Amino acid sequence: MAFGFPAYHTENYSLSDSPSDLRAAVRSALNEVSWSIKKVSPDTIVASTSLSLLSWGEKVIITFLSDDSIAVTSKCAFPGQCLDWGKNKANIKKFIAELKNHKPRKSPGPPPQFSSEMSPGKRIFRILSGFELAVVCLSLLFVLTFFGTIEQKWFGLWATIHKYFDIESIYVVPSNGDGKLIFFPLPGAYWVIVVLSVNMFLGGIIRARKGWKKAGTLVSHFAILFMLIAGAVSSVTKEEGHMRVLQGEQSDYAQKLFKHDIEIFKYDENGAREQPVIVRSKHIKTLGPKDKLNATFEKFDFTLQVDHFLPVAELALDSPSSPAPEGVEVVDGFFLAETEKNIQQEEANTPGCYVTVKDKSGGPIQRLVLWAGNPYPVSFTHEGQRYGVTYLMEVWPMPFMVELHKTIGEDHPGTGIPRWFQSNITKIDGKQREDHTIIMNEPARHGGYTLYQAGYTKAAEGETPSSTFAVVKNPSDRWPEYALYASTFGLLIHFITMLFRFTGGSRPKKLKTTESSVS
Repeated sequence: MAFGFPAYHTENYSLSDSPSDLRAAVRSALNEVSWSIKKVSPDTIVASTSLSLLSWGEKVIITFLSDDSIAVTSKCAFPGQCLDWGKNKANIKKFIAELKNHKPRKSPGPPPQFSSEMSPGKRIFRILSGFELAVVCLSLLFVLTFFGTIEQKWFGLWATIHKYFDIESIYVVPSNGDGKLIFFPLPGAYWVIVVLSVNMFLGGIIRARKGWKKAGTLVSHFAILFMLIAGAVSSVTKEEGHMRVLQGEQSDYAQKLFKHDIEIFKYDENGAREQPVIVRSKHIKTLGPKDKLNATFEKFDFTLQVDHFLPVAELALDSPSSPAPEGVEVVDGFFLAETEKNIQQEEANTPGCYVTVKDKSGGPIQRLVLWAGNPYPVSFTHEGQRYGVTYLMEVWPMPFMVELHKTIGEDHPGTGIPRWFQSNITKIDGKQREDHTIIMNEPARHGGYTLYQAGYTKAAEGETPSSTFAVVKNPSDRWPEYALYASTFGLLIHFITMLFRFTGGSRPKKLKTTESSVS
Protein backbone atom coordinates (compact mmCIF):
# COMPACT_ATOMS: atom_id res chain seq x y z
CA MET A 1 0.00 0.00 0.00
CA ALA A 2 1.58 3.26 -1.18
CA PHE A 3 1.42 6.65 0.55
CA GLY A 4 1.90 10.10 -0.95
CA PHE A 5 0.12 13.15 -2.33
CA PRO A 6 -1.14 11.54 -4.39
CA ALA A 7 -0.12 7.94 -3.67
CA TYR A 8 1.58 6.14 -6.56
CA HIS A 9 3.55 3.04 -7.50
CA THR A 10 6.19 2.46 -10.24
CA GLU A 11 7.62 -0.70 -11.83
CA ASN A 12 9.99 -1.38 -14.74
CA TYR A 13 9.41 -4.20 -17.21
CA SER A 14 11.39 -5.67 -20.11
CA LEU A 15 10.25 -7.73 -23.11
CA SER A 16 13.70 -9.14 -23.84
CA ASP A 17 12.34 -12.65 -24.38
CA SER A 18 9.66 -11.61 -26.86
CA PRO A 19 10.01 -10.43 -30.49
CA SER A 20 7.11 -8.01 -29.99
CA ASP A 21 6.48 -4.52 -31.18
CA LEU A 22 6.44 -2.96 -27.72
CA ARG A 23 4.35 0.08 -28.59
CA ALA A 24 1.66 -1.99 -30.28
CA ALA A 25 1.70 -4.43 -27.37
CA VAL A 26 1.22 -1.60 -24.84
CA ARG A 27 -1.75 -0.14 -26.72
CA SER A 28 -3.33 -3.58 -27.12
CA ALA A 29 -2.83 -4.35 -23.42
CA LEU A 30 -4.45 -1.03 -22.44
CA ASN A 31 -7.42 -1.88 -24.61
CA GLU A 32 -7.74 -5.32 -23.02
CA VAL A 33 -7.79 -3.94 -19.46
CA SER A 34 -10.38 -1.31 -20.57
CA TRP A 35 -8.30 1.75 -19.67
CA SER A 36 -8.89 4.93 -21.65
CA ILE A 37 -5.89 6.33 -23.53
CA LYS A 38 -5.72 10.07 -22.84
CA LYS A 39 -2.47 11.15 -24.47
CA VAL A 40 0.12 9.63 -26.81
CA SER A 41 3.61 10.98 -27.51
CA PRO A 42 6.82 9.40 -28.89
CA ASP A 43 8.09 8.64 -25.36
CA THR A 44 4.95 8.13 -23.26
CA ILE A 45 1.40 6.91 -23.29
CA VAL A 46 -0.99 8.23 -20.62
CA ALA A 47 -4.14 6.29 -19.72
CA SER A 48 -6.75 6.41 -16.96
CA THR A 49 -8.70 3.80 -15.04
CA SER A 50 -12.32 4.00 -14.04
CA LEU A 51 -13.78 4.97 -10.66
CA SER A 52 -13.79 2.23 -8.02
CA LEU A 53 -14.78 1.74 -4.39
CA LEU A 54 -11.16 2.26 -3.31
CA SER A 55 -10.31 5.37 -5.32
CA TRP A 56 -11.43 8.10 -7.69
CA GLY A 57 -9.57 6.34 -10.49
CA GLU A 58 -5.87 6.29 -11.37
CA LYS A 59 -3.65 7.88 -13.97
CA VAL A 60 -1.31 5.37 -15.61
CA ILE A 61 1.86 6.63 -17.35
CA ILE A 62 3.88 4.25 -19.55
CA THR A 63 7.34 5.60 -20.38
CA PHE A 64 9.38 3.89 -23.12
CA LEU A 65 12.95 3.50 -21.80
CA SER A 66 14.19 1.58 -24.85
CA ASP A 67 12.89 -0.60 -27.65
CA ASP A 68 12.22 -3.47 -25.23
CA SER A 69 11.71 -1.89 -21.78
CA ILE A 70 9.19 0.43 -20.14
CA ALA A 71 8.51 2.11 -16.81
CA VAL A 72 4.89 1.93 -15.62
CA THR A 73 3.60 4.42 -13.03
CA SER A 74 0.09 4.32 -11.56
CA LYS A 75 -0.98 7.22 -9.36
CA CYS A 76 -4.27 8.28 -7.83
CA ALA A 77 -6.24 10.75 -9.96
CA PHE A 78 -7.46 12.69 -6.93
CA PRO A 79 -4.55 14.79 -5.58
CA GLY A 80 -5.76 14.53 -1.98
CA GLN A 81 -5.84 10.71 -1.87
CA CYS A 82 -2.77 9.83 0.19
CA LEU A 83 -3.50 6.09 0.58
CA ASP A 84 -4.16 3.85 -2.40
CA TRP A 85 -4.98 0.63 -0.50
CA GLY A 86 -2.74 -1.29 -2.89
CA LYS A 87 -4.76 -0.23 -5.94
CA ASN A 88 -1.83 1.30 -7.87
CA LYS A 89 0.32 -1.82 -7.46
CA ALA A 90 -2.61 -4.02 -8.49
CA ASN A 91 -3.11 -1.88 -11.61
CA ILE A 92 0.49 -2.40 -12.71
CA LYS A 93 0.38 -6.14 -12.03
CA LYS A 94 -2.81 -6.40 -14.08
CA PHE A 95 -1.35 -4.39 -16.96
CA ILE A 96 1.98 -6.26 -17.12
CA ALA A 97 0.17 -9.61 -16.99
CA GLU A 98 -1.84 -8.60 -20.03
CA LEU A 99 1.25 -7.17 -21.73
CA LYS A 100 3.22 -10.39 -21.32
CA ASN A 101 0.41 -12.42 -22.89
CA HIS A 102 0.45 -10.19 -25.97
CA LYS A 103 3.03 -11.17 -28.61
CA PRO A 104 2.29 -9.59 -31.98
CA ARG A 105 4.92 -9.83 -34.72
CA LYS A 106 7.01 -6.85 -35.55
CA SER A 107 5.80 -4.85 -38.50
CA PRO A 108 8.32 -4.65 -41.37
CA GLY A 109 7.15 -1.14 -42.18
CA PRO A 110 8.28 2.11 -40.58
CA PRO A 111 7.39 2.74 -36.92
CA PRO A 112 4.01 4.36 -36.32
CA GLN A 113 3.89 8.13 -36.00
CA PHE A 114 2.36 9.48 -32.80
CA SER A 115 0.64 12.78 -32.58
CA SER A 116 -0.56 14.54 -29.47
CA GLU A 117 -2.63 16.99 -31.54
CA MET A 118 -6.41 16.81 -31.21
CA SER A 119 -9.00 18.49 -33.40
CA PRO A 120 -11.18 21.24 -31.81
CA GLY A 121 -14.30 19.10 -32.11
CA LYS A 122 -12.68 16.12 -30.41
CA ARG A 123 -11.23 18.39 -27.73
CA ILE A 124 -14.69 19.83 -26.95
CA PHE A 125 -16.18 16.33 -26.91
CA ARG A 126 -13.36 15.20 -24.60
CA ILE A 127 -14.07 18.04 -22.17
CA LEU A 128 -17.86 17.62 -22.17
CA SER A 129 -17.66 13.85 -21.72
CA GLY A 130 -14.74 13.84 -19.28
CA PHE A 131 -14.74 12.57 -15.74
CA GLU A 132 -13.18 15.87 -14.65
CA LEU A 133 -16.30 17.82 -15.67
CA ALA A 134 -18.49 15.41 -13.73
CA VAL A 135 -16.39 15.97 -10.59
CA VAL A 136 -16.63 19.76 -11.04
CA CYS A 137 -20.43 19.63 -11.48
CA LEU A 138 -20.95 17.37 -8.46
CA SER A 139 -18.67 19.57 -6.36
CA LEU A 140 -20.60 22.68 -7.40
CA LEU A 141 -23.92 21.02 -6.53
CA PHE A 142 -22.53 20.15 -3.09
CA VAL A 143 -21.41 23.75 -2.52
CA LEU A 144 -24.72 25.19 -3.80
CA THR A 145 -26.72 22.85 -1.58
CA PHE A 146 -24.52 23.74 1.40
CA PHE A 147 -24.98 27.50 1.04
CA GLY A 148 -28.64 27.10 0.12
CA THR A 149 -29.21 25.20 3.36
CA ILE A 150 -27.50 27.99 5.31
CA GLU A 151 -29.56 30.71 3.62
CA GLN A 152 -32.84 29.05 4.62
CA LYS A 153 -32.22 30.45 8.10
CA TRP A 154 -32.65 34.01 6.80
CA PHE A 155 -34.72 33.76 3.63
CA GLY A 156 -36.96 30.71 4.07
CA LEU A 157 -37.27 27.51 2.05
CA TRP A 158 -39.35 28.76 -0.90
CA ALA A 159 -37.21 31.83 -1.63
CA THR A 160 -33.96 29.88 -1.29
CA ILE A 161 -35.08 27.10 -3.64
CA HIS A 162 -36.07 29.62 -6.29
CA LYS A 163 -32.85 31.57 -5.85
CA TYR A 164 -30.57 28.55 -6.26
CA PHE A 165 -32.54 26.12 -8.44
CA ASP A 166 -34.79 28.24 -10.68
CA ILE A 167 -34.27 28.08 -14.45
CA GLU A 168 -33.86 31.87 -14.51
CA SER A 169 -30.97 31.78 -12.00
CA ILE A 170 -27.96 31.90 -14.33
CA TYR A 171 -25.73 32.59 -11.33
CA VAL A 172 -26.28 33.01 -7.57
CA VAL A 173 -24.49 35.06 -4.93
CA PRO A 174 -24.53 33.37 -1.49
CA SER A 175 -25.30 35.96 1.17
CA ASN A 176 -26.39 36.23 4.78
CA GLY A 177 -29.44 37.92 6.28
CA ASP A 178 -27.82 41.36 6.00
CA GLY A 179 -27.16 40.89 2.30
CA LYS A 180 -23.41 40.55 2.83
CA LEU A 181 -21.47 38.27 0.50
CA ILE A 182 -20.42 35.01 2.18
CA PHE A 183 -18.95 33.33 -0.92
CA PHE A 184 -18.04 34.26 -4.47
CA PRO A 185 -20.74 34.00 -7.18
CA LEU A 186 -21.63 30.49 -8.33
CA PRO A 187 -23.48 29.17 -11.39
CA GLY A 188 -27.17 28.39 -10.85
CA ALA A 189 -27.89 24.82 -9.81
CA TYR A 190 -30.36 24.27 -12.67
CA TRP A 191 -27.70 24.95 -15.30
CA VAL A 192 -25.09 22.90 -13.44
CA ILE A 193 -27.52 19.97 -13.62
CA VAL A 194 -28.01 20.61 -17.36
CA VAL A 195 -24.23 20.41 -17.90
CA LEU A 196 -24.04 17.29 -15.73
CA SER A 197 -26.81 15.67 -17.83
CA VAL A 198 -24.89 16.40 -21.04
CA ASN A 199 -21.73 14.99 -19.42
CA MET A 200 -23.55 11.85 -18.31
CA PHE A 201 -25.02 11.30 -21.79
CA LEU A 202 -21.75 11.84 -23.68
CA GLY A 203 -19.37 10.25 -21.19
CA GLY A 204 -21.52 7.65 -19.48
CA ILE A 205 -23.40 6.40 -22.55
CA ILE A 206 -21.92 7.57 -25.89
CA ARG A 207 -18.25 7.37 -24.95
CA ALA A 208 -18.54 4.40 -22.58
CA ARG A 209 -17.35 1.00 -23.74
CA LYS A 210 -20.14 -1.26 -24.93
CA GLY A 211 -20.58 -4.99 -24.53
CA TRP A 212 -22.20 -7.50 -22.23
CA LYS A 213 -19.45 -6.98 -19.64
CA LYS A 214 -20.49 -3.34 -19.37
CA ALA A 215 -24.27 -3.91 -19.47
CA GLY A 216 -24.77 -3.20 -15.75
CA THR A 217 -22.75 0.01 -15.89
CA LEU A 218 -24.70 1.27 -18.91
CA VAL A 219 -28.04 0.52 -17.23
CA SER A 220 -26.93 2.49 -14.16
CA HIS A 221 -25.79 5.42 -16.32
CA PHE A 222 -29.14 5.45 -18.14
CA ALA A 223 -30.93 5.43 -14.76
CA ILE A 224 -28.93 8.39 -13.43
CA LEU A 225 -29.54 10.34 -16.64
CA PHE A 226 -33.25 9.51 -16.40
CA MET A 227 -33.28 10.85 -12.85
CA LEU A 228 -31.72 14.14 -14.00
CA ILE A 229 -34.28 14.40 -16.81
CA ALA A 230 -37.05 13.83 -14.24
CA GLY A 231 -35.84 16.88 -12.32
CA ALA A 232 -35.88 19.02 -15.48
CA VAL A 233 -39.40 17.87 -16.42
CA SER A 234 -40.59 18.56 -12.88
CA SER A 235 -39.19 22.10 -12.82
CA VAL A 236 -40.93 22.99 -16.10
CA THR A 237 -44.30 21.18 -15.86
CA LYS A 238 -45.05 20.78 -12.14
CA GLU A 239 -48.15 22.52 -10.77
CA GLU A 240 -48.69 23.16 -7.06
CA GLY A 241 -51.54 24.41 -4.93
CA HIS A 242 -53.12 24.20 -1.49
CA MET A 243 -56.50 22.71 -0.59
CA ARG A 244 -58.07 23.57 2.77
CA VAL A 245 -60.94 21.35 3.92
CA LEU A 246 -63.00 21.66 7.09
CA GLN A 247 -63.63 18.48 9.04
CA GLY A 248 -66.88 16.91 7.85
CA GLU A 249 -66.91 18.86 4.59
CA GLN A 250 -65.82 18.31 0.98
CA SER A 251 -63.69 20.22 -1.55
CA ASP A 252 -63.03 19.77 -5.25
CA TYR A 253 -60.54 22.59 -5.84
CA ALA A 254 -57.16 23.88 -4.72
CA GLN A 255 -55.66 27.37 -4.85
CA LYS A 256 -52.27 28.30 -6.27
CA LEU A 257 -50.44 30.25 -3.58
CA PHE A 258 -48.34 32.46 -5.83
CA LYS A 259 -50.82 33.12 -8.65
CA HIS A 260 -53.63 35.66 -8.16
CA ASP A 261 -56.44 36.14 -10.68
CA ILE A 262 -59.02 38.87 -11.06
CA GLU A 263 -62.52 37.40 -11.40
CA ILE A 264 -65.49 39.45 -12.64
CA PHE A 265 -68.96 38.02 -12.22
CA LYS A 266 -72.61 39.03 -12.33
CA TYR A 267 -75.10 38.53 -9.51
CA ASP A 268 -78.38 36.88 -10.46
CA GLU A 269 -81.81 37.84 -9.12
CA ASN A 270 -81.23 35.82 -5.94
CA GLY A 271 -77.85 37.40 -5.25
CA ALA A 272 -75.90 34.29 -6.29
CA ARG A 273 -72.76 34.56 -8.39
CA GLU A 274 -72.88 33.54 -12.03
CA GLN A 275 -69.96 32.02 -13.94
CA PRO A 276 -67.05 34.54 -13.81
CA VAL A 277 -64.65 35.75 -16.46
CA ILE A 278 -61.00 35.71 -15.42
CA VAL A 279 -57.95 37.92 -15.95
CA ARG A 280 -55.04 35.55 -15.35
CA SER A 281 -52.12 36.18 -13.04
CA LYS A 282 -49.56 35.79 -15.82
CA HIS A 283 -50.91 38.95 -17.49
CA ILE A 284 -51.09 40.98 -14.28
CA LYS A 285 -47.78 40.23 -12.55
CA THR A 286 -45.74 41.43 -15.53
CA LEU A 287 -47.05 44.99 -15.11
CA GLY A 288 -44.78 47.72 -13.83
CA PRO A 289 -45.94 50.56 -11.55
CA LYS A 290 -46.77 52.74 -14.59
CA ASP A 291 -48.00 49.99 -16.95
CA LYS A 292 -51.66 49.43 -17.81
CA LEU A 293 -53.56 46.32 -18.88
CA ASN A 294 -56.84 46.62 -20.80
CA ALA A 295 -59.08 43.55 -20.67
CA THR A 296 -62.19 43.08 -22.81
CA PHE A 297 -64.87 40.41 -22.41
CA GLU A 298 -67.35 38.91 -24.87
CA LYS A 299 -69.74 38.24 -22.01
CA PHE A 300 -69.90 41.85 -20.73
CA ASP A 301 -70.38 45.21 -22.43
CA PHE A 302 -67.67 46.94 -20.42
CA THR A 303 -63.86 46.74 -20.18
CA LEU A 304 -61.39 46.62 -17.31
CA GLN A 305 -58.22 48.68 -17.02
CA VAL A 306 -55.65 47.38 -14.50
CA ASP A 307 -52.93 49.79 -13.36
CA HIS A 308 -50.57 50.67 -10.47
CA PHE A 309 -49.84 47.01 -9.79
CA LEU A 310 -47.82 46.38 -6.59
CA PRO A 311 -46.40 42.84 -6.12
CA VAL A 312 -46.28 43.26 -2.31
CA ALA A 313 -48.84 45.57 -0.75
CA GLU A 314 -51.30 46.17 2.09
CA LEU A 315 -54.79 47.67 1.98
CA ALA A 316 -54.79 50.69 4.28
CA LEU A 317 -57.52 53.01 5.52
CA ASP A 318 -57.08 56.70 4.86
CA SER A 319 -57.73 58.34 8.21
CA PRO A 320 -56.55 61.43 10.13
CA SER A 321 -54.25 59.26 12.24
CA SER A 322 -52.76 57.43 9.24
CA PRO A 323 -53.34 59.46 6.07
CA ALA A 324 -52.32 58.27 2.65
CA PRO A 325 -48.87 59.43 1.53
CA GLU A 326 -48.74 62.29 -0.93
CA GLY A 327 -49.32 61.15 -4.49
CA VAL A 328 -50.99 57.86 -3.51
CA GLU A 329 -54.51 57.39 -4.88
CA VAL A 330 -57.37 56.88 -2.41
CA VAL A 331 -60.51 55.02 -3.54
CA ASP A 332 -63.56 54.93 -1.28
CA GLY A 333 -61.37 55.76 1.71
CA PHE A 334 -58.77 53.05 1.03
CA PHE A 335 -55.37 53.00 -0.62
CA LEU A 336 -52.58 50.52 -1.40
CA ALA A 337 -49.40 50.83 0.62
CA GLU A 338 -46.30 49.16 -0.79
CA THR A 339 -44.62 46.97 1.85
CA GLU A 340 -41.33 45.13 2.22
CA LYS A 341 -41.22 41.62 0.83
CA ASN A 342 -41.49 38.84 3.41
CA ILE A 343 -38.56 36.59 2.50
CA GLN A 344 -39.34 34.09 5.26
CA GLN A 345 -42.91 33.33 4.11
CA GLU A 346 -43.43 33.89 0.41
CA GLU A 347 -47.14 33.09 0.69
CA ALA A 348 -47.56 36.09 3.02
CA ASN A 349 -46.70 38.50 0.17
CA THR A 350 -50.02 39.74 -1.22
CA PRO A 351 -50.24 41.88 -4.38
CA GLY A 352 -52.65 44.70 -5.09
CA CYS A 353 -53.74 46.95 -7.96
CA TYR A 354 -56.21 49.62 -9.01
CA VAL A 355 -58.94 48.90 -11.56
CA THR A 356 -61.09 51.18 -13.69
CA VAL A 357 -64.33 49.79 -15.12
CA LYS A 358 -65.09 51.50 -18.43
CA ASP A 359 -68.05 51.40 -20.80
CA LYS A 360 -67.64 50.65 -24.51
CA SER A 361 -66.98 54.28 -25.31
CA GLY A 362 -64.13 54.38 -22.78
CA GLY A 363 -65.96 56.41 -20.16
CA PRO A 364 -65.29 55.47 -16.52
CA ILE A 365 -68.01 53.57 -14.66
CA GLN A 366 -66.27 52.84 -11.37
CA ARG A 367 -62.78 53.06 -9.85
CA LEU A 368 -61.85 50.10 -7.62
CA VAL A 369 -58.94 49.13 -5.43
CA LEU A 370 -58.19 45.39 -5.26
CA TRP A 371 -56.01 43.59 -2.73
CA ALA A 372 -55.33 39.84 -2.76
CA GLY A 373 -55.64 39.68 1.03
CA ASN A 374 -59.29 40.71 0.92
CA PRO A 375 -61.49 37.60 0.54
CA TYR A 376 -64.65 39.62 -0.17
CA PRO A 377 -65.74 40.90 -3.59
CA VAL A 378 -65.80 44.59 -4.47
CA SER A 379 -69.04 45.47 -6.25
CA PHE A 380 -70.24 48.04 -8.79
CA THR A 381 -73.41 48.66 -10.76
CA HIS A 382 -73.70 49.09 -14.53
CA GLU A 383 -77.00 49.74 -16.31
CA GLY A 384 -78.97 48.53 -13.31
CA GLN A 385 -77.04 45.24 -13.04
CA ARG A 386 -74.85 44.47 -10.02
CA TYR A 387 -71.39 42.98 -10.59
CA GLY A 388 -68.62 41.77 -8.29
CA VAL A 389 -64.82 41.72 -8.64
CA THR A 390 -62.38 39.65 -6.59
CA TYR A 391 -58.59 39.42 -6.59
CA LEU A 392 -57.74 36.04 -5.08
CA MET A 393 -55.47 33.05 -5.50
CA GLU A 394 -56.04 31.18 -8.74
CA VAL A 395 -58.67 28.45 -8.37
CA TRP A 396 -57.45 25.05 -9.55
CA PRO A 397 -60.34 22.59 -10.12
CA MET A 398 -59.67 18.96 -9.22
CA PRO A 399 -61.05 15.98 -11.19
CA PHE A 400 -62.08 14.42 -7.85
CA MET A 401 -63.50 15.44 -4.49
CA VAL A 402 -61.88 15.14 -1.05
CA GLU A 403 -64.06 14.57 2.01
CA LEU A 404 -62.32 15.11 5.35
CA HIS A 405 -63.58 12.84 8.13
CA LYS A 406 -61.07 13.60 10.86
CA THR A 407 -57.90 15.64 11.35
CA ILE A 408 -55.60 15.05 14.31
CA GLY A 409 -52.14 16.21 15.28
CA GLU A 410 -49.72 16.98 18.07
CA ASP A 411 -47.32 19.87 18.64
CA HIS A 412 -43.86 19.80 20.10
CA PRO A 413 -44.15 20.46 23.86
CA GLY A 414 -44.23 24.16 24.68
CA THR A 415 -44.35 25.26 21.02
CA GLY A 416 -46.87 25.75 18.26
CA ILE A 417 -44.77 23.71 15.84
CA PRO A 418 -46.52 20.50 14.70
CA ARG A 419 -44.78 17.29 15.72
CA TRP A 420 -47.04 15.17 13.54
CA PHE A 421 -50.49 15.40 11.99
CA GLN A 422 -52.71 13.26 9.82
CA SER A 423 -56.04 13.30 8.02
CA ASN A 424 -58.56 10.55 7.38
CA ILE A 425 -60.20 11.27 4.02
CA THR A 426 -62.39 9.73 1.37
CA LYS A 427 -61.45 10.40 -2.25
CA ILE A 428 -64.57 10.58 -4.44
CA ASP A 429 -64.31 10.17 -8.21
CA GLY A 430 -67.79 9.81 -9.65
CA LYS A 431 -69.27 6.72 -8.01
CA GLN A 432 -65.86 5.45 -6.88
CA ARG A 433 -64.95 6.08 -3.23
CA GLU A 434 -61.57 5.29 -1.67
CA ASP A 435 -60.52 5.82 1.94
CA HIS A 436 -57.02 7.17 2.63
CA THR A 437 -54.98 8.16 5.65
CA ILE A 438 -52.59 11.00 4.81
CA ILE A 439 -49.66 11.50 7.16
CA MET A 440 -46.81 14.02 6.88
CA ASN A 441 -44.59 11.78 4.71
CA GLU A 442 -47.25 9.40 3.36
CA PRO A 443 -49.28 11.17 0.62
CA ALA A 444 -52.30 9.97 -1.33
CA ARG A 445 -52.13 9.71 -5.14
CA HIS A 446 -54.84 9.79 -7.79
CA GLY A 447 -54.67 10.23 -11.56
CA GLY A 448 -51.37 12.09 -11.61
CA TYR A 449 -52.23 14.23 -8.56
CA THR A 450 -50.48 13.85 -5.19
CA LEU A 451 -51.93 15.11 -1.90
CA TYR A 452 -49.49 15.82 0.93
CA GLN A 453 -50.44 16.72 4.49
CA ALA A 454 -49.17 20.31 4.68
CA GLY A 455 -50.84 21.49 7.88
CA TYR A 456 -53.78 21.34 10.20
CA THR A 457 -55.71 23.76 12.41
CA LYS A 458 -56.84 22.98 15.89
CA ALA A 459 -60.34 24.13 16.66
CA ALA A 460 -61.30 26.23 19.61
CA GLU A 461 -64.54 25.46 21.38
CA GLY A 462 -67.44 25.77 18.97
CA GLU A 463 -65.17 25.86 15.88
CA THR A 464 -64.39 23.20 13.26
CA PRO A 465 -60.85 21.84 12.76
CA SER A 466 -59.41 21.70 9.26
CA SER A 467 -56.58 20.20 7.22
CA THR A 468 -54.48 21.82 4.53
CA PHE A 469 -53.22 19.61 1.71
CA ALA A 470 -50.43 20.48 -0.70
CA VAL A 471 -51.67 19.32 -4.12
CA VAL A 472 -49.00 18.58 -6.72
CA LYS A 473 -49.47 17.55 -10.34
CA ASN A 474 -46.15 16.31 -11.65
CA PRO A 475 -45.86 13.92 -14.62
CA SER A 476 -42.38 12.91 -13.42
CA ASP A 477 -43.43 12.34 -9.81
CA ARG A 478 -42.44 8.64 -9.74
CA TRP A 479 -39.59 8.82 -12.24
CA PRO A 480 -36.83 9.17 -9.59
CA GLU A 481 -38.20 6.06 -7.88
CA TYR A 482 -38.13 4.09 -11.13
CA ALA A 483 -34.60 5.39 -11.83
CA LEU A 484 -33.47 4.19 -8.41
CA TYR A 485 -34.82 0.69 -9.11
CA ALA A 486 -33.10 0.63 -12.53
CA SER A 487 -29.81 1.88 -11.08
CA THR A 488 -29.90 -0.76 -8.34
CA PHE A 489 -30.60 -3.44 -10.95
CA GLY A 490 -27.71 -2.21 -13.13
CA LEU A 491 -25.26 -2.17 -10.22
CA LEU A 492 -26.39 -5.67 -9.24
CA ILE A 493 -25.72 -6.90 -12.80
CA HIS A 494 -22.30 -5.24 -12.74
CA PHE A 495 -21.44 -6.76 -9.37
CA ILE A 496 -22.45 -10.26 -10.46
CA THR A 497 -20.51 -9.88 -13.75
CA MET A 498 -17.36 -8.77 -11.93
CA LEU A 499 -17.77 -11.54 -9.37
CA PHE A 500 -17.91 -14.21 -12.09
CA ARG A 501 -14.92 -12.68 -13.85
CA PHE A 502 -12.97 -12.63 -10.61
CA THR A 503 -13.83 -16.16 -9.53
CA GLY A 504 -13.57 -17.63 -13.05
CA GLY A 505 -10.34 -15.96 -14.15
CA SER A 506 -6.99 -17.67 -13.98
CA ARG A 507 -4.20 -16.28 -11.85
CA PRO A 508 -1.44 -14.79 -14.05
CA LYS A 509 1.99 -16.37 -13.94
CA LYS A 510 4.56 -14.81 -11.71
CA LEU A 511 6.44 -12.09 -13.57
CA LYS A 512 10.08 -11.20 -13.32
CA THR A 513 10.01 -7.51 -12.67
CA THR A 514 12.02 -4.98 -10.82
CA GLU A 515 10.04 -2.78 -8.45
CA SER A 516 10.61 0.69 -7.17
CA SER A 517 7.64 1.40 -4.91
CA VAL A 518 7.54 4.98 -3.75
CA SER A 519 5.67 5.89 -0.62
